[in-house]
Amino acid sequence: MLKLGTVFSGIGAIEHSLERLGIDYKIAFACDNGGIDIFSKKIERNLLAIDKEIEELQIRLLSLTDERYEDANELNIQEHFEHIQTLREELENVSVKVGEEITENQLIISKMSLFFDWVSMRNEKLKITPLTESFQDKQLTEISKAHYYYLLKDIKDYYKNVKDEELLNKILGIPLEQYEAHFKAFVERSSVKKLNSNLTEILDIINMLLERLSSVEILDDLSKINDSDKKKEYVDNLYKPKKKSNFVLQSYLANYDIDENHFHWNASFLDGSQYKDQIDLFVGGSPCQSFSMVGKRRGLQDTRGTLFYEYARLIKEIQPKVFIYENVKGLINHDGGNTWATMQQVFDDLNYNWKFDVLNSRNYGIPQNRERLFVVGFRKDIELSNEFSFPKPIPLEKTMQDFLLDSVSGKYYLNKKGVEFVTMEKNINKRYTQIDGEIQLCQKANQQFNWHGDFVFVEENKDQEKMMEDLEKYFLSAKVEKYVMSSGTKNFYSKPKIDLKIARPLLTTMHKMHRAGVDNYVTTQGRIRKLTPRECLRLMGFCDSFNIVVSDTQMYQQAGNSIVVDVLMEIMKSIIASLPEILEGENYKYKNEIEQLSLF
Repeated sequence: MLKLGTVFSGIGAIEHSLERLGIDYKIAFACDNGGIDIFSKKIERNLLAIDKEIEELQIRLLSLTDERYEDANELNIQEHFEHIQTLREELENVSVKVGEEITENQLIISKMSLFFDWVSMRNEKLKITPLTESFQDKQLTEISKAHYYYLLKDIKDYYKNVKDEELLNKILGIPLEQYEAHFKAFVERSSVKKLNSNLTEILDIINMLLERLSSVEILDDLSKINDSDKKKEYVDNLYKPKKKSNFVLQSYLANYDIDENHFHWNASFLDGSQYKDQIDLFVGGSPCQSFSMVGKRRGLQDTRGTLFYEYARLIKEIQPKVFIYENVKGLINHDGGNTWATMQQVFDDLNYNWKFDVLNSRNYGIPQNRERLFVVGFRKDIELSNEFSFPKPIPLEKTMQDFLLDSVSGKYYLNKKGVEFVTMEKNINKRYTQIDGEIQLCQKANQQFNWHGDFVFVEENKDQEKMMEDLEKYFLSAKVEKYVMSSGTKNFYSKPKIDLKIARPLLTTMHKMHRAGVDNYVTTQGRIRKLTPRECLRLMGFCDSFNIVVSDTQMYQQAGNSIVVDVLMEIMKSIIASLPEILEGENYKYKNEIEQLSLF
């Protein structure tokens, strides 16, 4: 029996592939926190809040012992803290510039002054933000211009929440709509956009540092615990308050046979030595927003990027016979190839013979343009029956339409507003916009689809008229017909960007499709609808036997985060051809030391 271990396990793509192949296996352990973040803080978007956070970070840094500081060094914590201080200076400079622009806007600055005059005269406690409260005893002219924009935003939000119209008119002196129009025009300035961009960056780095500092402190505590069960109990207790929010865990337990005592929360805190020499196949990746074409591409500097090192550490500690690593294609050329060069060196140091390739799902039976990097490694002391090679492409015989359900609930159909949105010229022409594609294109952040919307168009069926009465309001408008039916063909194919032979990406926020950057659409019974969670699972290679026990929103995300099952099936066939003993998990042939030095 094959003994399996996984990290970033998701909904079990490798488990499902083994089941589809009829391979007998046992899950030794799995690990996935379901995207739950217990380290980040919700920090207000202003300079005062950021300064307070930086001060607290400084105190935590100073509290590091020599042993802890060594771990902190490995995580570049001091370097990140210095980067935060640099960003803080840049943010203040931009904030001052925006503050000066505010003083030039007579209407806005006069209303801000009026607000502070009014606030200073009030005796009772106002329901204002901590930022505004910290300045409520001052005149506007006494406040640094670096704070003007943040105060302006707070004041605007405050006005919006005032229910007493008479009081509001007294404070403002003009209709709220007029004030908001001036505010909206102001925030469209390039200087304000730069300010908000800088804000987002510094808050991201602060939270990244918070996670790294917390990890150092937790690892220090874990190093003092010898028993692996007690270590797991310690980590479980960290996440216990949010256990009900781990929807990945719910899906995993509903579909696979695993002792929950061997389901771990965080790869960084997983002691792989407890599974040493017990694992035949170790599968995982590392979250890859840092490397994808649409992620922020911070690479190994990102907290998520450093999880690659955790994956490598676990290989070293566990010593599986074979490992499979998966990530986005984008990491190969990230940072001019330096990131991938670093990762290759790490793989070389693991004492495994390994190969890599970029595989596209469309070449392995799934109509989806989803290119992923795969690395397969064999322990050097194990003798192979045949040299490993990645599977050759196979002809694609199915289109996306073959994966659709025959009958779908009305809740998946777009209303008039949704139809108008997805068929707007600016959206229909976007790279990720498509209706009725036959193969999906997927190159989004992480392994995710980021579902802004994958949709289908289904031909009108008179026999189903009664069943579809509740959907009458979703009939295609003339505007939709212009795009979807312009070619006049019965399959509704029109522009190449809408109707591709291969559909564009299944994306993870599909449930919230009313945003810029919509994607694929399916048209059914003369109407446009979203793909259902079941259809999304099918497009990832999961059989209908997969139990859906979470909400649609969660299932869209989980499907989008998965590895394509059919690709893993083909990789497994190649692994078995090289190492048939993996099926039984025993009787491996081992090389002597001289043979281990030979090339792969």
